[in-house]
Amino acid sequence: MKQIQRDYVFLAVLAAVVFGVTAWGGLPIWYLNLILLCLFGGIFYAVRSWHDRAFYLACAGVPLIIACCVMSTWMGLVSVWMVAGIVCNAMGILEISDDIRIFILFCGATVPVALVVQVSNHVVLPLLIFVAGTAVILAVQAVRDHQFRKQYGAHP
Repeated sequence: MKQIQRDYVFLAVLAAVVFGVTAWGGLPIWYLNLILLCLFGGIFYAVRSWHDRAFYLACAGVPLIIACCVMSTWMGLVSVWMVAGIVCNAMGILEISDDIRIFILFCGATVPVALVVQVSNHVVLPLLIFVAGTAVILAVQAVRDHQFRKQYGAHP
């Protein structure tokens, strides 16, 4: 599948999810998702030949993702996947099958995170748990990096 075709598939799925859940949800701020989707679509169209296209798409996608998360955790998750797919495609990342597998792994790895947030019905506690886990991983990585440099004599 060509890169441009993939962009339109991601955008079509994003628009279908936003329209579907916005019509189904019935929240008083329903129009915000549609406005931000139009903004994202406009930027998607306007910057299609720019060198920094991925940056502008990511910046335009974040408000849409936040507005979608207000409607539903799962709608926000799907919007994260679609915006990430569009940004990765703009950067040329999704051209190799290994990269596509990693993107699918990313999508699969975010499902348990969203499930924890949905089940806990609160964002702060899962966020603190994930931050603590990330801090432990970074600490282990820093110690391992220090041991590697010490062993092979590569001093900064």
